[in-house]
Amino acid sequence: MTMPRVATFILVLYAALFLFADFFAVTPSDAMDPALPYLPPETLRFTSLTGQFHLRPSLARRQPITGLFAAYSSQQPALIPLQFFVITESPGDPASRHLRFCSIPGGVPHFLGTDEFGRDVWSRLVYGGRLTLLISLSAAFAATLVALAVGFLAGYAGPLADSALMRLVEACIAVPWFYLLLAIRALLPLRTSPLLAAAVCAFVMAAVGWARPARILRGAAHSARQSSYVSLARATGASPWHIARWHLLPALAPLALTQFSILVPQFVAAEVALSFFGLGISDPLVSWGVMLAAAQHLSAIVQYPWLMSPIWTMIPLFFAIHILADRSASASPLTLSFLPRHWYKLPRQKVQGESPVRL
Repeated sequence: MTMPRVATFILVLYAALFLFADFFAVTPSDAMDPALPYLPPETLRFTSLTGQFHLRPSLARRQPITGLFAAYSSQQPALIPLQFFVITESPGDPASRHLRFCSIPGGVPHFLGTDEFGRDVWSRLVYGGRLTLLISLSAAFAATLVALAVGFLAGYAGPLADSALMRLVEACIAVPWFYLLLAIRALLPLRTSPLLAAAVCAFVMAAVGWARPARILRGAAHSARQSSYVSLARATGASPWHIARWHLLPALAPLALTQFSILVPQFVAAEVALSFFGLGISDPLVSWGVMLAAAQHLSAIVQYPWLMSPIWTMIPLFFAIHILADRSASASPLTLSFLPRHWYKLPRQKVQGESPVRL
């Protein structure tokens, strides 16, 4: 299996997990179990206590020690059979029913353990990934559109527009965008609603992240403008709009897709950093940065390493995105599947006394 196929499989798997988080999560993101704080990850076993093999997996759960906080018995764990495709009710709201992938009799499994409040880390991971990627993808898409518009105008409109837009781009690049994110978010009131904070994070990331891609796209547009096929189209009477639509923009599409792929990991890291410092998403919403905020102390990382699960989740995601970014960078404009088959051909030119000629 080639690396692009592996990357595609990883992205499809992540998309399924995050889009259907209500199905794969075992509890709501804010559901607490005070009796199980800092519960270590529970393992699956296909054997009974006597060593007999079973096709149906069981959950190995250790019992908490009475009178001690976050202490669990080291004796033989109890084996609880898993139940799949179970309809569960949200605590305190019997009318809210969800079909979940798996459950156990009288409780829920904790495949990645729990945090200090007894909240399931696996459920918070999939719910948090959905919100983090929603913010990052929205910001990256908006920043790429702005960069494409500015880069195209700077490379095609003429020297005056090029000079003015490039001065604006250089001014934006000179600003340390991460510290600008911190400053803008810190100016908001402390009691800002979580949804507003998420929207502000996405807007600010898009507002400060478009400059570098715009500079790269401007160079590509300037190079495409001086290419031989654009000169031929201009010589045969093609309008500037026709040249821009059917020659320059398709030539910039692979590069724009590459810049979008590069921006997504950067914005994921930016959202995680903002939430980690308490300036991004906050409870009751959950994101990967909110989850990592609980691991700010070294002792928590050493004693409860499962709290760092968002980091191990981001590594395959970033790997897959960069593999596909390299793939999209090598794509030819003529192979873009969303364009008409003969987009690169010029319109017919009728000459008096001659038959129409198609180049």
